Amino acid sequence: MQRTLFLIPIPDDVLGLPVLGFGWLLILWGVIVALWIFLLSRKPNFMQELVGHAMLFVVVAAAIVFVLPMLRVEEAGQLGFPVRGYGVLLVLAIISAVGLAAYRAQRMGLNPEVIFSLAMVMIVSGVVGARLFFVLQYWHTFYVPGNWQATLGNVMKVTEGGIVVYGSLIGGAVAFLIFCYRKHLNALALADLIAPSMMIGMFFGRIGCFMNGCCYGGLCTLPVAVSFPQGTPPQFTPPYIRHMENGAFYGLLFAQDDEGAVRVANVLPDSPASENGKIEIGDTVESVNGTKLQGQKGKPLDVLARAMLNSWTINDEKAVAPGSIFLKLANKGLVELHAGPLPQASLPVHPTQLYSSLNGLILCLLACAYYPFRKADGEVIAVTMGLYSVTRFLLEVIRTDEYAIGGTGLTISQNVSVVVFLLSLALLIFTRVRHQPLAWPRAAA
Repeated sequence: MQRTLFLIPIPDDVLGLPVLGFGWLLILWGVIVALWIFLLSRKPNFMQELVGHAMLFVVVAAAIVFVLPMLRVEEAGQLGFPVRGYGVLLVLAIISAVGLAAYRAQRMGLNPEVIFSLAMVMIVSGVVGARLFFVLQYWHTFYVPGNWQATLGNVMKVTEGGIVVYGSLIGGAVAFLIFCYRKHLNALALADLIAPSMMIGMFFGRIGCFMNGCCYGGLCTLPVAVSFPQGTPPQFTPPYIRHMENGAFYGLLFAQDDEGAVRVANVLPDSPASENGKIEIGDTVESVNGTKLQGQKGKPLDVLARAMLNSWTINDEKAVAPGSIFLKLANKGLVELHAGPLPQASLPVHPTQLYSSLNGLILCLLACAYYPFRKADGEVIAVTMGLYSVTRFLLEVIRTDEYAIGGTGLTISQNVSVVVFLLSLALLIFTRVRHQPLAWPRAAA
């Protein structure tokens, strides 16, 4: 993985005036806006054009004043904007998706400008939907009590990872339907056209997830297994911090049963837990380091995760000291475990990001191959989303970055996958029974 590719240096001020906020960058944007308005004034529909661009002028200015200062970080003693590998792959995903859709549109006799206009609204709504889905799902990791600036800054760090594909699909779908309604376009025909683009975007986007370390899988002993680096304490990489939280570095894995009891799900070989010999699979954990798992604020597994994380000490030199835990097991009493210093990398896990990336590429090729043989508009998008919902459901089985919700035994993405599959099946049936001719001739594909 490679979270930061390089840093674009941005000083605090130049000649006594800040670069960001109310400073040089805002002045530069003001000059650009003035020139832009001058060019618009030479058009006959000047006022209409001005009103159409006004929102862009305001949004960019607000971003310069309020958002960019929060995105600037300090790395290796230098201030600047980090260029993240995730962000670069996200941009590549957008370019490839739009480019493929424009090429296919031109072959079908549709003006590519329609695709470019559609892309603008779908990109914004898709990113907002994807981020909102993730933030709501993991709000506790973003919220800083009493500090809305820090909370907002955490929410805005999109290029560091933390977007959900289904959130993107929901946000993009809303914008897509509104766009088709306003432009009087056949929504099902256009959805079929851009279906492969959605999947090629996922192909590149999931590689970005791999570079960031998010969307990781469970422990793996296969040759394809990967270990993610520790990171720079206390900014550990996502898989690494999960192994700190779930007891994996002590050699333990836990699960919560239907009654809410936390039990030992596995004891890893050649670990402090296996060497202790007192802990067995199925043991019920009542407390960790004196903290009872039941009756606390939050789910018992979350209480356990906080206690596990606090068992490790990070001193002033950012070196991680050995950890110790006292587990109170039902019918066994206290069991003490000691671990050495944390390793430099996580335990080997499934590279589910690369599985998902390959899945996106295969679905893209399948959608392209199926398109010329479609019998009704809407078939391609229905088949594509139906297959994706099935593969996503199965991939969630080996992903460990999400917990089951709502007593269903399924993660939030698996629950959404079930809904998407049913909707896709209903759409496929609808397209077959409506007996409408294709919007674009099949031969033109």
